[in-house]
Amino acid sequence: MRNGIIQSCFLLILLFSVSEQCGCPAQYTQQVICDSKLVVVAKIDSSSSDGFNTNYKISVTKFYYGKMEYNQLSDKKTLETPKSSAACGPVVLTVGSSYILSVDLYNGKMSHNLCGLQVEAKKASQVLLQGLAGKYKDNCGCEIPFAFDPPPTSPQTRNQCRNTPPGCSYHSICSRNGYGRCKWQGC
Repeated sequence: MRNGIIQSCFLLILLFSVSEQCGCPAQYTQQVICDSKLVVVAKIDSSSSDGFNTNYKISVTKFYYGKMEYNQLSDKKTLETPKSSAACGPVVLTVGSSYILSVDLYNGKMSHNLCGLQVEAKKASQVLLQGLAGKYKDNCGCEIPFAFDPPPTSPQTRNQCRNTPPGCSYHSICSRNGYGRCKWQGC
């Protein structure tokens, strides 16, 4: 009986620890951008921590998407990021550096976790910059599988890009070609 109770407790602890994991799907940058309301370049001015979050004071230096949403925020300087890996953290940003970030909005505040786009601005690739200049949002109608999905077995439709061919990166662009079919570009 005692062994059964100990095994049950161990199983509950194991299940609880598994349920406390971050749940980011492996996404391509285009999928993140298409789902984002706010994408900016932000300079990190300072940081502070509380029990759950690291709060970064930021200065937005460029808007890719979402300027209207940003203007409606009650706090335009604080970016909340989780400390816990269960909440897809910790996000580590360097004070004084600038980053291209996809930002979630809730209750008049900005938040960001490791599921979003986070690229140091000076290290952004040309393909990423082309995508942010409009090619990602212009092609949100193209269907992209998650990065670790198995290859589909059904025939490809006009709106599908399928898994990326060799030479493509997470920042590659799935866009319509001259025949109206979605194909990977920038590989």
